[in-house]
Amino acid sequence: MIARAPVDGIVGALEAMMARPDSTPTLATIDVPTLVLVGEEDRLTPLAESQKIHAGIAGSLLETIAGAGHLSNLERPAAFNHVLSEFVGRLRYA
Repeated sequence: MIARAPVDGIVGALEAMMARPDSTPTLATIDVPTLVLVGEEDRLTPLAESQKIHAGIAGSLLETIAGAGHLSNLERPAAFNHVLSEFVGRLRYA
């Protein structure tokens, strides 16, 4: 998909991400079950950053997928699906 994307579109998306405001202070307002899922080799959102996100969301769960980078759902789909299924399976619906 990225190979078919126009260069101007990719550049624009990256520039928009770089310029977006820091939303870290809003993490404390999240009050729904939250899974923070990170590939252990993720360089875009490394484990240390994911740990900060996890610490900012009360009651969140942090899971790491071994041998995966930023696209753990594509790189290690079985592991990703397992972790996600386990998380969703523990949710209680009102």
